[in-house]
Amino acid sequence: MRIKILLVLINAFISIVVNAQVNTEEIQLIVKTNRMEALLQYPEYIKEFYRLTGYNYVWLNNQANTSSLLQLLRSAQQEGLQEEDYQPELIQSLRNNYYIQPAHRDSLLTEVRLTDAALHFFRDIAYGNRKTAVGFNGIDYSPGCFNIPSLLAAAIAANRLSNLVKDLEPGIPGFETLKDWLTLFNQSINDSLFKETTITSTSISSSNRPLMNKLYFLGITDSLNGSFSNADLKAKIRSAQSLFNLMSDGILRKTALEALNMPLTVRIEEVKAAMNTLRWLRCASMQSPVFVVNIPSASLLVLHNGTVLLQSKVIVGKPATPTPTLASVITEVILYPYWMVPNKIATRELLPLIKRNPGYLEANNMQVLNKAGKVVSSGSVNWAALSPSWFPYVIRQSTGCDNSLGIIKLNFYSPYDVYLHDTPWKVLFNFNKRYFSHGCMRVEKAVDLAHFLLKENSIALDTLIEKGCLHQQAPIPITITGRTPVFVLYNTAWTDSTGTVQFNEDVYRKNALTKPAGLE
Repeated sequence: MRIKILLVLINAFISIVVNAQVNTEEIQLIVKTNRMEALLQYPEYIKEFYRLTGYNYVWLNNQANTSSLLQLLRSAQQEGLQEEDYQPELIQSLRNNYYIQPAHRDSLLTEVRLTDAALHFFRDIAYGNRKTAVGFNGIDYSPGCFNIPSLLAAAIAANRLSNLVKDLEPGIPGFETLKDWLTLFNQSINDSLFKETTITSTSISSSNRPLMNKLYFLGITDSLNGSFSNADLKAKIRSAQSLFNLMSDGILRKTALEALNMPLTVRIEEVKAAMNTLRWLRCASMQSPVFVVNIPSASLLVLHNGTVLLQSKVIVGKPATPTPTLASVITEVILYPYWMVPNKIATRELLPLIKRNPGYLEANNMQVLNKAGKVVSSGSVNWAALSPSWFPYVIRQSTGCDNSLGIIKLNFYSPYDVYLHDTPWKVLFNFNKRYFSHGCMRVEKAVDLAHFLLKENSIALDTLIEKGCLHQQAPIPITITGRTPVFVLYNTAWTDSTGTVQFNEDVYRKNALTKPAGLE
């Protein structure tokens, strides 16, 4: 009924404004002379759009177009966007039917502002409604692979305006899953029975009402007041733990309570942020495969044209030594890399160990380099005289089975001295929460990633890798011929190669709203 009423109102409005003479020269004049620029978000897009449409009306003389646009803008929340971003006063006025102004100039202004709202909306559908922040943008990346005015004009001409949303969305399965979660969470908070509660009891029982409330509004149970057996409820708890990337054992520990007690409004913002990031990445992944490391999920995806080509677990920095966000380009694969120990690690962690045990360096396959880069005998160094403020050396770990970088390093420039690399301590990949490093990213499938980057050298690569972790082998750098960007990002909600979405710990406390309800 609401839609029918809306159509009647729109039709009434259009019938008034189109009575005024439609003069393409006037719309051309108002667009080209920037007379409305203060009212518009994308004036340059508008100029291009009306050039393509011959400076004709596309909204006020077409009820179907206007109706479709208003319905699309109403769906902005379901797309993870903000309806109030798109000419909100005008749109609300049209819906309320009190912006009917038959003067010809007013119809021109309304027409152009509707176009601005449409262009803005579809631009956000394509690229996201906010820039994904990175600490270092070494490739100066900004999405811009679509001609939004041209696509909008073509969609209107083909009477497929509503289809343009699907055309512009990222194609990876996880994006649709995120939309499903957003729909569920929005339905939950709009439910008349919904209220935020705090679980304080670890009792796994249907009588634990806050627990039952949380499970229901998270979509894990299908009944708010139903009775579940202990075994069934434990299975539901395991489902919740899996959703939050926790150990799935059906026990309500502190970590599970914290995750369950997170307000649903926060979960909504996490989903919207992840959707925004996938939109932001789409153009980069259309041009070439991209490596995307997500810190909270400690995972890596290789994305290309809407497909996940490869997935790997990653170990990222612990909270005290966080992995930085960045965008760069992988330039080379180094086989049998040296580990040049960062100065902070050398002086704050290794120096005290060396002072206590002069044989520490030799036992750990490490060498001392002077300022000229020459190897010096560790016995010739007066270790007692050194300190974090005076350390004129570099410590280097040689190749071998105990090398901290394993046998593969994927190199890219950043000001942070971090990179992707192999590791000899693969047992750590068995943990759900893999926040153990000093900032670098240890990759479980380092060999697979090297193969992906060096397809033309795969036989030579296999020959070298089959030799294992050679002791005292000189590093072998191999330059990458193609261009493979790497993005290191921070999204607490994230997807995997199957499209499964998980909500991860805000390990670096970057999300302003992720403090769990009722917990100090």
